[in-house]
Amino acid sequence: MSIYILTLPRPWPWAVLERGCRVLFFTYTEAGRPHALRPPVEALGRYVALHVGSTWDVEGAAFMERRLGLYVPAEDGLPAGSIFAVARLAEVTTICNDSRAFRGEPWWRGTIGWWFEAVLPVEPLECPEATPFSLLAEDFRPELRERFTLARDGVWRPDRVQRAPRPETPRQQGSGQFDLGL
Repeated sequence: MSIYILTLPRPWPWAVLERGCRVLFFTYTEAGRPHALRPPVEALGRYVALHVGSTWDVEGAAFMERRLGLYVPAEDGLPAGSIFAVARLAEVTTICNDSRAFRGEPWWRGTIGWWFEAVLPVEPLECPEATPFSLLAEDFRPELRERFTLARDGVWRPDRVQRAPRPETPRQQGSGQFDLGL
């Protein structure tokens, strides 16, 4: 079974993982003008690999700070060029047919909203950026499937990662510079 890959410019991966953003808006530029991007019809209801892009969305970060009052960190801890989550594309709506555009949805910021559900963070998997909404290369599918299974089964839990306790080093008498035991 094929899976699509969707590259998100920063800070959107942070917004998805840390702030619960579930609606995203994508555009492409043609003849110097931005146009809303529509996903392929067959992608609806399918899982999508969400990928960290190498670019920074200045307007998106300003939107998060201005409209949502969020402090957007410059660094999110995710390696650039890696799949960071898998989510299901639940629905695609437009500003004309979705009342959430006018009330209730703080993340609404465009004309065509892509709604994601069942977002599952996975251990980051490095892979090259792809054109908007292309199929994930066959070479990466087995490893992504394994990481998805580990995350789904609760084996890989990034929210519960704790540093290993450092063992106490026993104090040695007379080891300080002035034999103060320091």
